[in-house]
Amino acid sequence: MDNQPQEQDRSDQQPARRRYDRYVTRPSTLAQRGYGCIALEKPNDEVNVGHALRAALCFEARLVIVGGAPPGLNVQRLKTDPGRAYRHVPVIQVDDIFDALPEDCTAVAIELTDDAVGLPTFVHPERACYIFGPENGSISPEVLSRCSATVKIPTVMSLNLGMTVNIVLYDRMAKGRQTGFGASQ
Repeated sequence: MDNQPQEQDRSDQQPARRRYDRYVTRPSTLAQRGYGCIALEKPNDEVNVGHALRAALCFEARLVIVGGAPPGLNVQRLKTDPGRAYRHVPVIQVDDIFDALPEDCTAVAIELTDDAVGLPTFVHPERACYIFGPENGSISPEVLSRCSATVKIPTVMSLNLGMTVNIVLYDRMAKGRQTGFGASQ
């Protein structure tokens, strides 16, 4: 006689699933953890969109979302994007930025508000989408209310869109190298 436990007839039940440990104990072989992407809400200046795409390529953003783009915006013909970022970084044009936001991604608004956290002290999420407003305005209250954090670059006056994207992505890369996520080292 076997010492094996007898299987009960489970024809009316689902078979028991084998349970595995949830966490892997071996170190990751990935060069980086997480990702950063950018979203531009209602941009209206093709020059700055080109600068933002160039920054996305330079600082290894994984995705660019353009919400409410002006009619006629053609990311393939931006004079200020000589690296043709659209060939290397996916660019998605949508009406609502949150329709294209990756799963389990933290939305971070970059906006000059009184309650915004200063970029020098901001701790970047491992998976983040940085949302930037239009050049001549602010991020809409609807988008701001859906963001997990609001961050500002402490300056005397506002910066243009392209410059702001560069500074935020550089800050993410620099701090990521210290904490173990972000652009390749």
